[in-house]
Amino acid sequence: MDHFLPHIVIAEREFLIALDAEYLIKAALDCRITLLRPEQLDQWDDAALAQIDLCLLDVPLEARRIMPRIERLMAAGVPLVFTTITDSHPDGIAGFPGISVARKPFDGEALAGLVRGRLRQKPQPPAEETQN
Repeated sequence: MDHFLPHIVIAEREFLIALDAEYLIKAALDCRITLLRPEQLDQWDDAALAQIDLCLLDVPLEARRIMPRIERLMAAGVPLVFTTITDSHPDGIAGFPGISVARKPFDGEALAGLVRGRLRQKPQPPAEETQN
């Protein structure tokens, strides 16, 4: 596994939607992707969260149900993009300004743009020196 590639976690309740997001993101950039259900993130320790370069997090209609999860991810420094199927959160989630919302079904170019814009920048591997 190439640890220099960005690690993106797609936390989505619907597996086929997660696969669609994975396909669209991988078509746009080189990265590692982990698919899981949102509640599975609660089992990750702080060291594992620190390895995430971006999390696409599914937001249900009642966003307050996942507020502790959002706060934990933010405290761990995980960049977020919220995903939703409803019109309930067109301008983001109350209390979390500046975090973009991607509407489902995803527009590939729009999703790739959001991901690129929020992705944590990793240091690049050292360039191999050539000797002349």
